Amino acid sequence: MSRYEYLLQRRPLLLNSVLLRQNPNNVHEWLNRVQLYEDFPEKQIETFEEGIKAVKPKEQTGKFCDLWIAYAKFYEQQNQLDLAKKTFERAILVNFPKVDDLAIVWAEYAEFTLRHSGYEETSKLLKRAVTAPPKRASYHDEKADVQQRVFKSLRVWSLYADVEETFGTVESCKAVYEKILDLRIATPQTVVNYGMFLEENQYFEDAFKAYEKGIGIFRWPQVYSIWNVYLTKFVQRYGGKKLERARDLFEQCLENCP
Repeated sequence: MSRYEYLLQRRPLLLNSVLLRQNPNNVHEWLNRVQLYEDFPEKQIETFEEGIKAVKPKEQTGKFCDLWIAYAKFYEQQNQLDLAKKTFERAILVNFPKVDDLAIVWAEYAEFTLRHSGYEETSKLLKRAVTAPPKRASYHDEKADVQQRVFKSLRVWSLYADVEETFGTVESCKAVYEKILDLRIATPQTVVNYGMFLEENQYFEDAFKAYEKGIGIFRWPQVYSIWNVYLTKFVQRYGGKKLERARDLFEQCLENCP
């Protein structure tokens, strides 16, 4: 092979090296470099390790969490599940720039656990993810580490609720939704989802209580969707049997309606 052909073959890697020297915080280029070593797993591992050491989270170009997730998935694809798990465990200790970056890592870790270890281990993992740390901070306090704030991540709590709704018991799922409401991190859609889940399981009065809790959290116009579902479901359930209670609900709804 001539020197020209050799250089031509190495051109993508050389170009990538130049780009990473210019900006070692470029997550996309680190992932690109991993792909350039597609047929050389040891070089891919070496590249992942270089990348996670080189990128400064606060100066990231792209999402640093993507590099960690790709690293864990690399081991998963190689069927090296212990190493994949260890990589996720390393990733959840990283002080990412945003809470949602850490939440994304936890979510990927949970889905990995569900694929390979089943419901019980996944439930334990998600419970661990949302357990409030001894030193907690406001979700929006940018000065605090993301590990102190992720317990209020709706992304993680929503996944927890989905897992319990699909694989757990009614009581375990209720406990998760109730905690979401207690933390006041629910969206109107979360409240509606909770009510529908309870109704599907024949917990009609509990569903109405869930809507009432949601109504206590939100104001107009955000609360409209909860009232709309609540009033519709109440009338469908009781018709003309509980007219006084129905009247009170409609009056309560209209009282604060702009």
